[in-house]
Amino acid sequence: MAPEVISRLPYGTEVDIWSLGIMVIEMVDGEPPYFNEPPLQAMRRIRDNLPPRLKESHKVSSVLRAFLELMLVREPSQRASALELLQHSFLKLSGPPACIVPLMRHYRHR
Repeated sequence: MAPEVISRLPYGTEVDIWSLGIMVIEMVDGEPPYFNEPPLQAMRRIRDNLPPRLKESHKVSSVLRAFLELMLVREPSQRASALELLQHSFLKLSGPPACIVPLMRHYRHR
């Protein structure tokens, strides 16, 4: 949940960009930020503290770290738009979506 949602401020599609950043953290770390904390405490931390970070950011590329930093900006007007993210080198350097199909098949049959 984006800080502005927790704070009950007006919000727009920027909250979806924040959520995408949180999903990236969850995919890398295996759990969302503040997973082991009570929900209200986690919400307060999101609302009041700096944006969450990867647990072991040194294990991912600098390109992914930069991509993530564009999404997890406290000020919604400063957050990257979906169009800006689509132009980011992290997505430009990736293969087409079809490249994950063999990986999914491989892991499904393990």
